[in-house]
Amino acid sequence: MKKKLSYLLVCLITAMMVINSCLVAFADETYDKVDLISNYGVVIDYETGKVLGGKNIDSKVYPASTTKIWTAYLVVKNAKNLDEPIEITEPPGVDGSSMYLEVGEIFTVRELLQGLLIHSSNDAAVVLAKYVSGSVEEFSKLMNEEAKKAGALNTHFNNPHGLPDENHYTTPYDMAMLARKAMSEKLIREIVNTKSLTLKEQDSANSKVHFSRYFTNTNLFLTSNEDMTYRGQTVPIKYDIVDGIKTGYTDDAGRCLLSSAVKNDMRVIAAVFKSHGTNVYVDSRTLLDYGFENYTSKTIIDKEDYTKTKRVLLTKEKELIYQPKSGYKLIMKNGESSSADYSYKEKFDYNLPIYEGDKVGTLEIYNGKKLEKTIDLVSTNEMHSTFAFFTESNFFKVLFKIILFLILAFIVFIVYVIIRKKYRKKIKRLSQKNKKKNTQAKRKNTQTKKTQKRNAPKKKK
Repeated sequence: MKKKLSYLLVCLITAMMVINSCLVAFADETYDKVDLISNYGVVIDYETGKVLGGKNIDSKVYPASTTKIWTAYLVVKNAKNLDEPIEITEPPGVDGSSMYLEVGEIFTVRELLQGLLIHSSNDAAVVLAKYVSGSVEEFSKLMNEEAKKAGALNTHFNNPHGLPDENHYTTPYDMAMLARKAMSEKLIREIVNTKSLTLKEQDSANSKVHFSRYFTNTNLFLTSNEDMTYRGQTVPIKYDIVDGIKTGYTDDAGRCLLSSAVKNDMRVIAAVFKSHGTNVYVDSRTLLDYGFENYTSKTIIDKEDYTKTKRVLLTKEKELIYQPKSGYKLIMKNGESSSADYSYKEKFDYNLPIYEGDKVGTLEIYNGKKLEKTIDLVSTNEMHSTFAFFTESNFFKVLFKIILFLILAFIVFIVYVIIRKKYRKKIKRLSQKNKKKNTQAKRKNTQTKKTQKRNAPKKKK
């Protein structure tokens, strides 16, 4: 019996090892292996999110200050006004890289975002987190909720700045995907490509800066005059095709870098973690170049070339001019031919008036019968109804609302009158019925008394 159990146990262990090795092999086959100095890195295509190459892309790493790109994205998405002034009412109470914000100073949301991404300021991260969610804890919850929605399933944030925390972690793939999401915002693309930031001392109602500040972007791809050894040659660290994104460093996380570069009408994003010194730039450039050298983008939908028109009846302009909000490209490995059969379908949904930039429908892109992408269609001109004097005039809008209110009030009054009339009739009917019953009861009672009196025995005299 023991021999049989031992044999079954050995078989079970062997089977699990085979299954596990197959799973690992399957995972390894999903992306190209790239030779890096660091053990953790990935490069993805910005347009499609496709993984082009990497090393241990799903391994747990600490993101350090690369966290701030996600913080910035959520601030941009949730801020009502980027030029809204924020007063520093209490010390941020955080260590590390800082703008040295002082109580009483006033900065705009935009300026704090610049300090966050250009100088990697931890105090700006705390202030912005409280501005959006009221507290660092609530903002961290928001970070995690939105990260899961963006597909970063192996990531957990515990703060908005990335300072060491065992429960603050990510993977190269997750962080690259979050950076891709953040780079969809024009303001963020502008800030991460800014080489320096100057905030001058001033004192006004909406801006109070106690002392001037000058910061240089921490990303050496944008600002460095130094060299590094790359592919056996000495080359500048500065790389002209790079336009962002964010650096990071702690003892536990090592050197971290999120990079974005554009070449041959194609943008790729690289992420490197747990590196040392300038090796983080060597590995990042290796990944960026690998993407450009081994893959090509094929345009499926060109935003500008797609511009079309649509006749709209009862409008002054007669024709709606529209185009996709963005283009769509297919990424292919060099030498591969695409057998994809792409088609598209337009769906319109709009109300007049229409202004430039308004969404007027969607463009569905299909690969065969599979829906692969949905892009908003936006107007490039204004459209007004022929009856715009009535439909768009504030006076007539107010008048229409008043008339509509009076009509509704009249209908409610009529319904009330009808219901009340029916109620009164019902009460009257019930009253008459009860009165009739009472009369009949009295008559019956009187008749009974008379009968009893007639039948009663007479007394003898």
